[in-house]
Amino acid sequence: MNTELQKKNLSLISLILRLSMGTLFLGTAIIKVKGGIDGNIAYFVSIFEKSIFPLALVKAQASIIMFVEFILAAWLFSGIKLKEAWIASGLTLISLAFGMIFVYKFDVVSDNYIYVLIACLGLFLAPYDKYRLTK
Repeated sequence: MNTELQKKNLSLISLILRLSMGTLFLGTAIIKVKGGIDGNIAYFVSIFEKSIFPLALVKAQASIIMFVEFILAAWLFSGIKLKEAWIASGLTLISLAFGMIFVYKFDVVSDNYIYVLIACLGLFLAPYDKYRLTK
C-alpha cells in the first residue's frame, strides 16, 4: 500500500475518532445544561453520598464537569494541539471512571475505559491528523 495513501487513511481515522469523542463530550455537556450547575451538583451528590469521596470534592467535580466537556468537545473538533487534547480527554475520562468504581457503577466504568482506549488511539494517530482549523 502506498505510504501517502496510508497517511491519508490514518488522518481520516483520526478525524472520525475526534468527531466521535467530541460529540460524546458535547452531548453529555448539553444534557447537563438543562439542570444547570445546581442540578448537576444535586445529581452528583445523590450518586456519591455514600461513597468515600468528600462532599466538597463531589460538588467541585459536579460544578466544573459540564464546562470541561464543552471545552474538550470544542478542542477535539478544532484539531488544534491534538496530543494535549487527547491527553486531557483521557485523564478526564479516567477521573470519571475512577469515581464510578466507588458507587458500584461498573457498566459506566467499563464504558469509560473503552473511551480511554479510544483516546489512546487518538493520541497515537494525532501526528497523522491533517484536518485542523489552523496549523
